[in-house]
Amino acid sequence: MSIISCINERRSIRSYKDEPISEKIINELLELGTKAATGSAMEPWGFVVIQDKEEIKKLSEEIKKHLVENFDKFPYLKQYKNWVENPKYNVFYDAGTLVIIYGNTDSHWNIYDCSLVAGNIMLGAYEMGIGSCWIGFGEYILNTKEFKEKYGVPENYHVVCPLTLGYMKIKPKPSVRKSPVIFNKK
Repeated sequence: MSIISCINERRSIRSYKDEPISEKIINELLELGTKAATGSAMEPWGFVVIQDKEEIKKLSEEIKKHLVENFDKFPYLKQYKNWVENPKYNVFYDAGTLVIIYGNTDSHWNIYDCSLVAGNIMLGAYEMGIGSCWIGFGEYILNTKEFKEKYGVPENYHVVCPLTLGYMKIKPKPSVRKSPVIFNKK
């Protein structure tokens, strides 16, 4: 598959087969991720990989509980209140793999660099038939002192991208986007 085809076809996936991704493939995807551009050559990324579905489900429940208790602090999330209050809703869509990309805050460029890492992982995964979805809700628990201590994440690393990975149940049609807005176009 060409990179252009991959960019044109890749979509966020929220429905996964119950088929584990091998450690070899996960490591290959992380290696592809770290080929991303990096400001000042600092390579400020670090990863936590969780492949225990029960642990992922437990994290989902913690996130939902936290959000329900704190919706007043997150007015931009109110549109998702019904999702989060639904006992069947899993924040991570029952994915078998959760890759959490952390950025070293010693680098001013960490958010940009780690976002590029996430993009590389998502495109590489798609070429391998693996779906992915950036899970914004994840940031509310994955940056806590308790979580970071449990998984050995240094204090100066901040979560940038919680990313679910799994083999796709279905391959959706490519998305349709608006034309680019070019401000200086006459």
